[in-house]
Amino acid sequence: MPADKSAPAQPTGRFQPPDVRRRQILDATAALLLADGYETLTVSKVAARAGVAKGTVYLYFDSKQELLAALQAEMWDRMLQRPAALLKQPELTWSERLDGLVAAWIATEQDHHELYHQLFHEPGGTTGEEPMTAARALLVTLLAQGHAAGEFDVPDPELTADFLTHAYTGPCHHTRTGTDVTGAVQALFRRVVAARPPNQPH
Repeated sequence: MPADKSAPAQPTGRFQPPDVRRRQILDATAALLLADGYETLTVSKVAARAGVAKGTVYLYFDSKQELLAALQAEMWDRMLQRPAALLKQPELTWSERLDGLVAAWIATEQDHHELYHQLFHEPGGTTGEEPMTAARALLVTLLAQGHAAGEFDVPDPELTADFLTHAYTGPCHHTRTGTDVTGAVQALFRRVVAARPPNQPH
């Protein structure tokens, strides 16, 4: 839901820890992007929205582009780094790792869809590969390794990943606001890859 442009900045207090202040500045940037888009975004507006002096913003970010790059990095973390960490947890089954990836993707799609579009698909944003490209590559790796471990039946991980990366967006876009589709999409992914418990015979 777009931010209310007329709403006053939330009181922040004069002294805040650096991580809290940085979060306030990034949240203000995101709210302005959703409300007005990239072209009208300025450091002055971000400062006003965050309730800080313009110079305070420059203590954390050198430019508008750096503000956007920081938001993009957070989007990468949501879609890629957190699911990638699951691959390094040997106590998890491959189905559990797949479930974790789906949960991260769904949360990003449902909670940050408009911001994602502003950051990666609108003119003027920072350049570079968007997270979905790398996220698909991560899914290919997960499917291939799950297949090699005998938990998935995925002879063509590339084709299956293409299907699944498109399949998960539909329920997100066409489901009522506030409805959690995570469990249903996780079940769909498991069916597509014919997931079975470890060491279960074919």
